[in-house]
Amino acid sequence: MKKTSVVLLPLLALSFAFVTAFNLDNAIVPRDEILSGGPPKDGIPALLHPKFTPADQAGYLEPSDAVVGVVIEGRARAYPLKILVWHEVVNDTLAGRPIVVTF
Repeated sequence: MKKTSVVLLPLLALSFAFVTAFNLDNAIVPRDEILSGGPPKDGIPALLHPKFTPADQAGYLEPSDAVVGVVIEGRARAYPLKILVWHEVVNDTLAGRPIVVTF
């Protein structure tokens, strides 16, 4: 099997540590082997003005689908994981209070 390696410039590794606010002083992985991955900053859009559908009208959901549930002062909302896996953050207001739901 052919081995592939990726080399980071020391400046890039330092930039990664600075930008992500991670302290790499005690890292057990050599600093030059730490790679940035995933989407860039702000690469996953938050839902800023979520729209809600009554459960009995949400044809895209199955009864077994997982949700994150929030109840404040007797008011409830469900945030389906099918949506949260794409957005990860929802900014909302419930019972007059600003909330953030993350996954």
